[in-house]
Amino acid sequence: MEFFRQWLLGVVACSLAVTISTRLAGEGKTGGLVRFTGGLLLLCAMLRPLAQLELPEAGWNMGGYRAAVAQLELELRGERENTLSDSISERLASYIEDKAGSLGMEVRATVAMELRNNVPVPVGVTLRGEYSAELADYVERELGIAQEKQTWIVS
Repeated sequence: MEFFRQWLLGVVACSLAVTISTRLAGEGKTGGLVRFTGGLLLLCAMLRPLAQLELPEAGWNMGGYRAAVAQLELELRGERENTLSDSISERLASYIEDKAGSLGMEVRATVAMELRNNVPVPVGVTLRGEYSAELADYVERELGIAQEKQTWIVS
């Protein structure tokens, strides 16, 4: 209660001082400047309790907040890269299987991906089915996967 009484007394005293100053200044540019300055002082007197308010540190821990945001960004970037790699891998496997089908073969493909400069790139392939030099050449030529990186599992 003492805090409220002190605050109210300060606001009333400031208001009284501003009123007297504006009456003494009169009209004109000087009077306008005194009224403006007095209004700012009165506003400061009214908002003084906010400056003295103690906020809990936990609510304003910006360092912890920044670290949490950075961690989330890192996790999201990793998930995005994995999703993109998986999608490209599945499409390339389907592409290879379709080409094998057009050659009259039944092949199941699994494409291994690697990130290079944050871009997923095919680096190897496992092919389950009968070996075909024509398909192996096609995979090397079209997808850039060297024959040394092609694993054939004959079933």
